[in-house]
Amino acid sequence: MEFLQLHYFLKDELHSVDAFINNKAEYELLRIFKEVTSILELEGELQFETIAIEEGGIKAFYKLISKKKNKRKIKNALLYLAGILSVIISDVVSDQIKTDHEYEKLKKEEIRLRIEKLKRDLEDEETTEQDKTLIIQNLSVFIAETNKVKLFKSNFYSTLLKEEKIEQVSTQRLNENLEPITNENIVPRKDFDKFILHSVDIDPDFRESEIIEIVSPVLKKGNMKWKGIYNEKPISFYMRDGEFLTSVINKEISFSNGTSIIADIEFEQKMNDDGEIEIGTISIFNVTDVFEDSKRIETKRKKRNRELRNQTKMDFDNETE
Repeated sequence: MEFLQLHYFLKDELHSVDAFINNKAEYELLRIFKEVTSILELEGELQFETIAIEEGGIKAFYKLISKKKNKRKIKNALLYLAGILSVIISDVVSDQIKTDHEYEKLKKEEIRLRIEKLKRDLEDEETTEQDKTLIIQNLSVFIAETNKVKLFKSNFYSTLLKEEKIEQVSTQRLNENLEPITNENIVPRKDFDKFILHSVDIDPDFRESEIIEIVSPVLKKGNMKWKGIYNEKPISFYMRDGEFLTSVINKEISFSNGTSIIADIEFEQKMNDDGEIEIGTISIFNVTDVFEDSKRIETKRKKRNRELRNQTKMDFDNETE
């Protein structure tokens, strides 16, 4: 059993802060705790308890208790969790979120593999304490790169900035007798802003030449959503291909049960308050083909693009003769 100490340093030797701000900050802190234990696959193996707050500024102590009675089965990642949390909260600065669909998947997989390796290194009995300290630092860096941790930590420091009494905050790992195991990790107020996300930039997920079954087209002018089925799931979307839309309005293209199109599809993405990425507006561009039963119809766009490619090829061939 060990403790994570959170120490708020206050102006003029004060010993109280706004209760709403304190509760909001603690809420974001607990969300960091929960996410980190989830990433380390420690859920169900420990519980967090708080004990009486001390003055001297304000000190809050979080007791990390293993639910397993057999200490030999306790994972080292759990034993060093207070140190990992201390580093994540105080030392690692990540001030932006920018996700690209494919890059984000690769990044998450890389982080998962690195975390698994570092966890195995912690379990190795031959690993020295010095090496374990370095492992904790590295493990904390990779965990801090996850979007949820960045968001919750940003909320934590944004909340602290609202309390003018707080001059700095620190974290420290303590033993069961509340004696320091590590030095305090101190973040002065002037550095709080470095942890705060001032914009969340989520790149849209853009996919080319996808098949969308049309359930309900819009047959007149207006900014109304079409309905369709994509990857066996119902979607509502805006038709952004103006030329195709004109052909539909002019009744050059008709729809029946099962009519499908091939087009590019864009999913706008946004992050909710829990750090989850959600799908926003869906848009369809560059319709190239329409399927009516077994009949395939090329759109004007596709015909024009093919003629342009053929002409370019002819011009290139003439130049090389």
